[in-house]
Amino acid sequence: MSTCASWEGQRLSSQDKERKLRLSLETRVAEDVTVICCKGRIAYGAEATALSGEFAELAPQTRRVVIDLCGVEMIDAAGLGALISVALTAQANQCSVTLAATANLIRELLELTKLTSVFEVHPTLDAATVASRGQAA
Repeated sequence: MSTCASWEGQRLSSQDKERKLRLSLETRVAEDVTVICCKGRIAYGAEATALSGEFAELAPQTRRVVIDLCGVEMIDAAGLGALISVALTAQANQCSVTLAATANLIRELLELTKLTSVFEVHPTLDAATVASRGQAA
């Protein structure tokens, strides 16, 4: 009985973690820069679609966007695809996009996939926002 209860506890713990890792997006405008704060994971399915969809709605209305990845715990191939979609949408709308990523694993993934050649990446949201304001869109 205790083994079953233990397994059930682990399963619930896994489900709680799964819920916690889902992507939440918060968009705000700070002066002339739109900031999209991402928390959780950017993964296959609704999460990756949500990020590219959110950006697609914003791109025609703004010239500078910072995507804050500091709260992101995991990005998979679909999440990387969503970032590429963001880059293409930004280019089509003459919008600059800067990324903020503090997590070493996220920064390393961006470097390994050469997305650092597509996006300017900064270690903090403040640094990314300042850099974004210095860019001509």
